[in-house]
Amino acid sequence: MTKTELPEKVPLDQSLDLVRALLKQTLLESDTLMTEITAYLTESEGKNFRAMLLLTSSADAEGFVPRNALIAAAAIELLHLASLVHDDVIDDAETRRGRPSVKQMFGNKPAVICGDYLFCKCFLLVADISREYQDKFTDMARAMTKICLGELREYRQSGNAALSVREYFKIVAGKTSALFALSLYTGALIGGYDEAEARRASRFGHYIGMVFQLTDDCIDYQTESAVAGKTVQHDLAEGTVTLPLIFAMMKEPALRETVAKGLAPSAVRRVVSDVVNLGGVTMTMDLAQKYCRKAQKLLDAMLVGIRRSRLALLLDQIRTRVY
Repeated sequence: MTKTELPEKVPLDQSLDLVRALLKQTLLESDTLMTEITAYLTESEGKNFRAMLLLTSSADAEGFVPRNALIAAAAIELLHLASLVHDDVIDDAETRRGRPSVKQMFGNKPAVICGDYLFCKCFLLVADISREYQDKFTDMARAMTKICLGELREYRQSGNAALSVREYFKIVAGKTSALFALSLYTGALIGGYDEAEARRASRFGHYIGMVFQLTDDCIDYQTESAVAGKTVQHDLAEGTVTLPLIFAMMKEPALRETVAKGLAPSAVRRVVSDVVNLGGVTMTMDLAQKYCRKAQKLLDAMLVGIRRSRLALLLDQIRTRVY
């Protein structure tokens, strides 16, 4: 599926398949120097939450999605994929989506270059539709800036057992929720909704991004690698402090001292058990539920129809996911 073959509009239920086809074709059309890596990336699909949110946000009253939303959704997924490839280099992660990560298969330098290349492919897709939204073109650049700063904040706070809840939220707002907010905002604009509705969708995206990250942090303490499709307990082993651990350390100061000294591989499982027993995971999930309620309140203010009902379903899927 190429861009020129996309219909002017398509039913929402068919839109994600078209985005996946466009995404795969975009990756396979890479330069021969990059084909081996990009072809490897096409062999596994993510959950495409961001694309689905963008598509749903763009849907009209009859449940149709415009062509530009399909292109924008593919661009968002390329942007996300690029960030994952880079993340795995930074985190030295061995697996991604149930398979060896790009850096594990091809090495760190090729993985970094691949991530950069994916950013370029993303911008090529954006350029195809940017003429119609010139005054909004900077939004993606701003979102990328937030993502990069979020990642840098997380890196600089690595091993910081004194990380506060407030600073943790700054990290998450950048590295995770910014892209969710951009997805919802972009979809609403392309769908022809006014600025107020687009901003409401963006705020919903921020809340749903917070739910996603809080849930993800809990998965690291609750789910096995084979289920998660990626290395779990890796954050803790690498010194990344997330909210379940912060809550647990607030309850048990001695745990903070243990983490501050650095954790040997043999100590990771014990600390995981301590975090769970001290209620760190439960408290984090309770907070995720609060963000769910905030998101639902925004949904209730939207026009009744397929767009609102499908966004509610996606919120529930993200809230209840286990991988």
